[in-house]
Amino acid sequence: MFFEKSEDAIRQPACVAPMLRFVLIAIAIFFILNVIAISQLLRIHPRRRRLVIAIAAICNLMWLFFPLLNARTDFSRAVRAVLGPPWFAWLCFILIYCAYLLLVFITRLPRRPASRIFLWGTLVALVLGVYTALVPLDVERVPVILDGLPQSLSGTKIALIADLHVGLFTRPSRLRQIFTTAASLSPDVVVLAGDMMDDDPYFTTKLLAGTRSLPSSIPLIAVLGNHEMYGAPREVIDRLRGSRIRLLVNEGLPLRGFWIAGLSDYAAQAQELQPDFNAALASQSGFPIVISHQPKAFPEAQQRRLPLTLCAHSHGGQFGLRRLGWSLAGVFLPYHMGLYRRGVSQLYVNTGTGYWLLPWRLGLPSEITLIELRSRPSP
Repeated sequence: MFFEKSEDAIRQPACVAPMLRFVLIAIAIFFILNVIAISQLLRIHPRRRRLVIAIAAICNLMWLFFPLLNARTDFSRAVRAVLGPPWFAWLCFILIYCAYLLLVFITRLPRRPASRIFLWGTLVALVLGVYTALVPLDVERVPVILDGLPQSLSGTKIALIADLHVGLFTRPSRLRQIFTTAASLSPDVVVLAGDMMDDDPYFTTKLLAGTRSLPSSIPLIAVLGNHEMYGAPREVIDRLRGSRIRLLVNEGLPLRGFWIAGLSDYAAQAQELQPDFNAALASQSGFPIVISHQPKAFPEAQQRRLPLTLCAHSHGGQFGLRRLGWSLAGVFLPYHMGLYRRGVSQLYVNTGTGYWLLPWRLGLPSEITLIELRSRPSP
């Protein structure tokens, strides 16, 4: 997607040349969409001309600071935290609004009343989405029946947390709530499936402070996500080594009869940080469970006939209907939400416990998954 590709270009110097053309083309497209959307809004709301122009200008300010986003200074962090959400919200709005205008043009609907209905509907969706992102916290209880799971391991519970994206505006109280809720489920282990921080290792301190709500008797395991790779992955690794969080980077960990195989992330630029199943499964001495941030790991897990892979990454597009199994991310990704079974292998995709950039989730509240492992009954 555009946003991840543009971050790659900014954060990885080796990618600048091939990505520059992509970013310039994308900027040109969004410029045209801005012109179309603003022109139409001015036509519908001629008395609010200054307000429309001011909102558009503020929301587009982020473009001016793109070269500074990787500076890792207090100023760059503030720019990202303050200007990022309105920029992203505006981009989403003009994409949807221009698509709507095209639909009105094709269907010949009266433009003015239809536009007012659309704009009011957008405002309601914005308010509901912000509330859903910041307040509710859902616990999804997912029983997973596994072939070959020893009866002695049946009943094991894994609390899966993912995509916290801890940043400048992340509330410490929210982190405490998340880890307190996870602890209340009495899991045998808590797993952080990547994207713990919003790019910058600076926020590991805030993350670790939040984990204090989790009793030390409950193991806390994590893997890296693409946003750790966009920042300074080696610094993240150094900061987490020896901390409350047991970080697995292409490593395995024996745990209560299981072998927890933690993969690195597919966004890694350094060869030694690329995902490596062989390394993660070396010296395997228990029932294997694969932890990967991205569901991209699942095809290889299938080939290896590994029973269970736990992932995240998709956020469900932060827009969907969980009970219907539909999410915006499903338009782009084959594995975007919930439990999948392919042969003897199963995959669970968590839709995120936090949010990325814009505090907005519609229809998909923040999720903590309680995976309850069960042995398949003998025939």
